[in-house]
This record gives sequence, C-alpha cells and structure tokens, in this order.
Amino acid sequence: MWNEDRQTIKAGRSSAVAWESFERGHRSDAFATHPPSQALAAHSFPVLAAAVEFAILAIVIFETGAVYHLTVFQYVPAPWFYAGTAAALAAVYVVQCALGRDHSIKRQLDGREQLRSAFLRWNSAYSLWVLGLFIFQMTETYSRGAILAQYVAGLGTALIVRFILTRVVGRGLRSGLIAGRKTLVVGEPVLARDFARQVRDAGRGATIVNVVTVTADDFEDDEASKRLQERIETIARDAAVDDVAFALSWSNTKTIRRCIEMMSAIPATVHLAPDPHLFWVRYPVLERVGGHYTLRLARAPLTVKDRILKRSFDFAVASLMLAAAAPVLAAIAIAIKLDTPGPVLFRQRRNGFNQKEFRIFKFRTMTTLDDGAVVRQATKDDMRITRVGRLLRRTNLDELPQLLNVILGHMSLVGPRPHALAHNCQYEEKIRLYARRHNVKPGITGWAQVNGYRGETSALDKMLKRVEHDFYYIDHWSLLLDIRILLTTVLSPTSYRNAY
Repeated sequence: MWNEDRQTIKAGRSSAVAWESFERGHRSDAFATHPPSQALAAHSFPVLAAAVEFAILAIVIFETGAVYHLTVFQYVPAPWFYAGTAAALAAVYVVQCALGRDHSIKRQLDGREQLRSAFLRWNSAYSLWVLGLFIFQMTETYSRGAILAQYVAGLGTALIVRFILTRVVGRGLRSGLIAGRKTLVVGEPVLARDFARQVRDAGRGATIVNVVTVTADDFEDDEASKRLQERIETIARDAAVDDVAFALSWSNTKTIRRCIEMMSAIPATVHLAPDPHLFWVRYPVLERVGGHYTLRLARAPLTVKDRILKRSFDFAVASLMLAAAAPVLAAIAIAIKLDTPGPVLFRQRRNGFNQKEFRIFKFRTMTTLDDGAVVRQATKDDMRITRVGRLLRRTNLDELPQLLNVILGHMSLVGPRPHALAHNCQYEEKIRLYARRHNVKPGITGWAQVNGYRGETSALDKMLKRVEHDFYYIDHWSLLLDIRILLTTVLSPTSYRNAY
C-alpha cells in the first residue's frame, strides 16, 4: 500500500487539494494507491484471459474427442481435422465472451454472473458449432458419443476456468499484481474523501490515482475555472486515468455541468458518485421505463417468475427437511414435555408478506407465552428460558417447526426474520421504511442473521443494521443467494452469535 501527503495548490482564487504519496503512518486519510510497476494493467487482463481460456478449451476439446475414439475405436480418425474443429469451437466460445466483455475486470468480480454467462455462451457456441458440422457435411468423421463427450468436458472446463479466473482477479487486485482501472476523484472535500475511501476499501477493480477537491471559489469566474481545468487535465493525462468520478451534491447542478464540460478533452469515462445526503438511494441502479432512463429507488417485490421459483424451492426443500428431521422433532418434543409443564409448540402472531398476519410455530423454550401488546425480548441469562430451551436456542433447533409455516406458504426458508406484532409497531415508528421488510415473505433465516445481526436488539442501532441487511436481501435476491444463506446458517459460527 502506498499512501500520500496532502498538498494544497493555490492559484489566485482557485484552489484544489490533492493527496500525494506519503510515508506510511504519516496520515490516516490518504487515498492514492500506486500498484507495483510489474502489475498487470486492467486493459491487458481481458486479452490474456481470453488467450488462456481459448488454449485450455481447445486442448480439452481435442483430447476428449481423441480419448473417446481411442477408447471405443482404438484409433483417432483425421487428427488434424479434430484439432481444427476443436480450435474452431473454442474460438466461437471465446469470441462470444469477448464481444460480451466477460473478461473485463469489472465482470470478473461477479462470480455468479460469470458462471451463468459461461454456461449460456458455451451452449450457444456448441449449438452453432454442431450446426456448422451439419451444414458443411463434416459429421461423417464424428461419432455421436464424441460430440456428447466434448460437450460435457467443454462445459465443465469452461465453468472451472471461469471460476478460477474470478478468484485470480480478486486476489490479484488485493495483492497489487493486477492493477485496477485508474480513477481520479474530483469533488467537494468531504464527499470526495469519503467516496475515495469507499472505492479503495471495496477493492473492486479501481485504483485511486489522485483526489482533487473543489470549492465554490473554483467556479467563481472563467479564470478560476480555467486554472482548475488545467490542473485536472494535467493529473488525468499524467496518470493516464481510465475513469473520472465527480463526488458532488446532486443539488449542485451548475457545478456538475461545469465539471462535465471540463472533461470534454480527456479520453476517460466520467461518473457522478452517489450523493450520501440522499441516504435512501443506497444502491442506485439505472433502468429504463419505456424509452427513458430512470434511477431505481427501490426494487419491486419479486416477479411472478421469481415467486414461482422461490416457492417451488421452499416447498421441495422444506418437505425433505421436515421428513428427514422427524426423529429429531419427536425427541425434542419429548424433552420439552419432560423438562417443564406446558405445550410443546409456541404459537405467536407475526406479520408476513404484505403485512398479512399469521401464527408462527416454534418449540417452546420459555416458561411464558407472550403474544400481547408488550413482548419482552429474550436476554442473556434470561430466567424465563428453560434448560432444554437454552440448548434449543443456542443451536437454532427451536426454529425447526417453522418448516410447517414454509410448507403452508406463510414463510420462506430465507427472508427477513418476522418480528412479534408489538415489536413491529414499535420499530415502524422509529425506523423509516421499516415496513418494506414485508415486501417478501419472512424467512426461517436471513441475510442479517448470517451476518451476526440476530438475537436481542437492545439498542436502535442493532435493529437498523438488521433492517439494512434485510433491504439488501430484498434488492439482491436470487436463488443462489438463498442457497448460500442456508449453507452459511448451518456451517458458519456467525449464525449462532447472540443466540440465547
């Protein structure tokens, strides 16, 4: 990590502040990072990745066909023909990926999207390749077994190579062996500093080469603006920046327009950073309504297709889990009955999808059955918790009966955890947009829980963090995310934090 000193440049009434390299430990608010000279440039990586992918695929496709023919027919017909068709198939696949910019640093950081893209592009390339074999009457030397074997081997190789590339890019960016896109941040002092820190800490393919802060004085007259423009252009050209990000208040439209005009002579992509004052636009997404672009402020509830997919997954998995856990459920029920008097199951009113009320099932872990206007949360060493209940809560086994809620359609396996009605009333008055949690079905586990935000919410900040994670889940839902959360719930110690 290279850090930088703060340097103040003044020219008449124009001023700009840039942070240059500084000795480690000199300041804690430095942002510019300079990758080692031997680091692979961001624009060079896609070419290298495409070449590696082509070579590996061509070899695997050829070797698979050769091994199949040697195993079944004891010889390889027309080896050069097989090598040529293998190279052609690999080329069709790689060209598709290149046209879709799959090998760019930005795309490589999204592992899930990379695997999906590799699967779709391989099937497309293979279909075109087989069609070409038929059109040019080249199928006489190909057996159907070889075609099938090459498809399976090629698909597996494409997915594995893409998975490895995503890991290489992530580690390369963190270690400095791969240089991210060179980014210059220009903006108001606080906004520019905060945005630069966020970009640097995220480590997602951007290298901050410099930070220039601007004030109202820099745009007071043409002379001041010209000096500022010359300063920014000098930095941008000397560093050969790929991106220029303006961290300005969105309400300052005049300054934004002037800054964009300044960049007309710089061959770089120009961005406008999110305005932190508009906190409700946490994850801005550009979309289209009709023929016009809009900024999406909140994601709508899951589409019909998404709901069908999620419901099918929930019903199938919950049914299997309930059948497999039947002996455990019976043993827990007996233990509860022997431990303390009272019912085995605890039923409490909760709000589900679209605020619809339902009764949640849980194993009884307390001596009380609160479900009124006041519900006291469980605390550490709570005297109301029974001996068996303490073990059940620590291991999350008290939640198993909620599989019935999932099968009945009240809940999902994964989603925002449902709170007691009394707690919902309390937090809806304190947390803005709290009710948005009910835009999807509540879950047995959730994104907040696997990140450690579960249990008692003694302070409002704890509930704010939980709600923030719930919103992230709603805005980024996918079936793979549900599977990830389920596995993390079982395997990660974080899921058991604050369980009492």
